[in-house]
Amino acid sequence: MTEAETSAAQAHDSEPRDDGSWKPEVTTAPLYLQVAHHLEARIASGEFGIGSLLPTENDLAVSLGVSRQTVRQAIGLLRSRGRLSARKGVGTRVEAGADLGSKRFIAHSRSELFEIASETELVFSSKQEISAQGKLAVELGCRPGRRFLHMTGVRYPPTRQRAFSWNEVYVDARLAPAVRNLSVAKSAIFHLIEEYTGEKIQEIQQDIRPVAMTGHVAAALGCADGDLALQVTRRYYGSGRRLIEYAFQILPADRFTYTTTLRAGT
Repeated sequence: MTEAETSAAQAHDSEPRDDGSWKPEVTTAPLYLQVAHHLEARIASGEFGIGSLLPTENDLAVSLGVSRQTVRQAIGLLRSRGRLSARKGVGTRVEAGADLGSKRFIAHSRSELFEIASETELVFSSKQEISAQGKLAVELGCRPGRRFLHMTGVRYPPTRQRAFSWNEVYVDARLAPAVRNLSVAKSAIFHLIEEYTGEKIQEIQQDIRPVAMTGHVAAALGCADGDLALQVTRRYYGSGRRLIEYAFQILPADRFTYTTTLRAGT
């Protein structure tokens, strides 16, 4: 399966089991991401200790009630993070405990955007319809006067112990019904829009730049004016490169890690 797993396949993978063990959540997150989060939590708890071997793919598939392909995708994701390694004839070895508080929140793919959204909560504090004028229209790359639903809020880990980013989202006003009544987002906003319109986002442009936090943003994140952060801006385009959503998040420098992996031959 892939991120684009069919509903029928997901329904099959999500069938209840008799043993009362882990079950997929009711969420738009792909099933393999849910399995990866589950395995990562078991690694973090010490159930699967560093240096130990995971159960086989077949055994995990049976115990979790999912397909072997879903387990394989989840393991592949954790291998790419350095959590696991695999050797032919040996098995899948736990290499590092999960540091759930300092994951990287700069996505490299649609699936990683799903992952970020599904393992966090974006709590909105304000929503209002606005008309893009002046600098905002230039930033959005739209004609002056185009209307958007502007939403602001703070993103938290599931425990909500400490906010790790300030978020602002601009959604084409004609698509506002897809998110207007949303108070807490536990899935990607762009995916909710896709579900509402039936149209898949064709392109996501991501820009990253350093900023200094000030005013209400610094206060909302418990930071001081002038503290350093990164601003990650994303523009989501539909067919004809029409802007569907514009969003940015501001991440304090001490609350995330940006990790890439370079492999031989790639």
